[in-house]
Amino acid sequence: MNTNASMFNRFVAVILDLLTFLGYAAGFMMLTFTASSIDAELQFEKVSKSELIRTGVILVVIYFILDVLLTRIFATTPGKLSLNCDVDFHMGNTMLYNIIRSFVKIVCLFTVVLGFFSYISGTTSPDSQTFHDKIAKTNVTDSTRMPRVLGVLIVMVGIGILIYFIVTYHDSLGINPSLNLPNYKIFDI
Repeated sequence: MNTNASMFNRFVAVILDLLTFLGYAAGFMMLTFTASSIDAELQFEKVSKSELIRTGVILVVIYFILDVLLTRIFATTPGKLSLNCDVDFHMGNTMLYNIIRSFVKIVCLFTVVLGFFSYISGTTSPDSQTFHDKIAKTNVTDSTRMPRVLGVLIVMVGIGILIYFIVTYHDSLGINPSLNLPNYKIFDI
């Protein structure tokens, strides 16, 4: 018998999915834009606001596409899989329900107020259903049919790509963390 996944597991799964999908989107952007003229500009100056907006739109669209496809094909996402969770569709796992579910999920994820109320709704609901679950008639259970290690590997690769992207393009993106580390130069040239 499947039981509903806890809201804590679902929250951690959403964070893992966000990092994983952003990593794969960053990898897609590196493959797409590295050979173009944008790469030459990125090495020497910060990205303009229009470039940041375009990057943000690409990240959200890729997140949406990956969420729809993985939930449709495997009935789970890498974050849920690594936490041994699965999505049960009460009305059938159709593409329409996946699109609606993922769209409402992304709207709730990127708007803080709706996301907060959706999470509160899930904690008070007996089936732990958030807004996107109620609309698509789904619930998240704490058992899955796929090997958990597969989810962990997918998450690790996605987060690794995201870290590589941030380390490579941190100057261009305006991310300049000051760690106050001493500069140890081996060769003073």
